[in-house]
Amino acid sequence: MNKNIKNIMKEKITSINLFKKNIIIKIIKSISQNNNINNNIKIYTNFLKSKDLKKKNTMVSRKHKICLYTGKRSGVLKGFNFSRYKVKNLILENKFTNLKKHNF
Repeated sequence: MNKNIKNIMKEKITSINLFKKNIIIKIIKSISQNNNINNNIKIYTNFLKSKDLKKKNTMVSRKHKICLYTGKRSGVLKGFNFSRYKVKNLILENKFTNLKKHNF
């Protein structure tokens, strides 16, 4: 269980860093597309953009979904942020409202 908590905390930190990095990239793009700004600043923002594109293979640029309960990285469902096994168990225990297990 300790390993799962460690994975969850690591994933939270990487997602926060990725969010901050995306905000910075959006600001740089908006500055470089603005026509009312000095050309020297535009050139510098283009330099920062190209510098940022070279660092693509960092750990921050990879975002993995992780189950909040078990810490698994495989089989995580989109709307729940839980693995599919945990979602099935929670539905069977009636922890989710208005959801039922559907058998074919």
